[in-house]
Amino acid sequence: MILLMAIAIAGVIWVAMTHTGNAEGHLSTAWILCKPGSQVIVRRTPSKAAMEVGQLEVGDSFLTDAVSSNGFIRCYGIGEYGEGWIYAGFVATEEPVAVFDTYCCVAKSRVACRRWIYGPKTQNPWLANGSDVQVFYIAGEWAVTARGYIMAEFLESDPS
Repeated sequence: MILLMAIAIAGVIWVAMTHTGNAEGHLSTAWILCKPGSQVIVRRTPSKAAMEVGQLEVGDSFLTDAVSSNGFIRCYGIGEYGEGWIYAGFVATEEPVAVFDTYCCVAKSRVACRRWIYGPKTQNPWLANGSDVQVFYIAGEWAVTARGYIMAEFLESDPS
């Protein structure tokens, strides 16, 4: 009877582990979205003070279980260390597309340029409706421009 209970408990634990958020079972691909020529630091732990274990550039992909801490997300399959933490403001859920073209702002009045995805505004943050801006990359809802990160919905390549 005890042996049957132990087998049943082991079976329940195995089912729970394979149907919950364990790292190996629920990884998704994410990409780095940063300015051309810059790199995003991969850290050993989720802290700006943590040891650097690698660097990634725009378009580099990695696996993540979307576990976050201190604004960092966990990543797997990077560098010799194999895993680490990346600041979430530079992570896109869609692969960046290189644009390197001038776009026009089509916001109702103006749009804020940000230092990173959902980050604080840049020093000169406002891009007025009708203004042109150099766009480097677009990944889903965000664009990396010469002025900073802008929601892609407010940019058009040919607004006519």
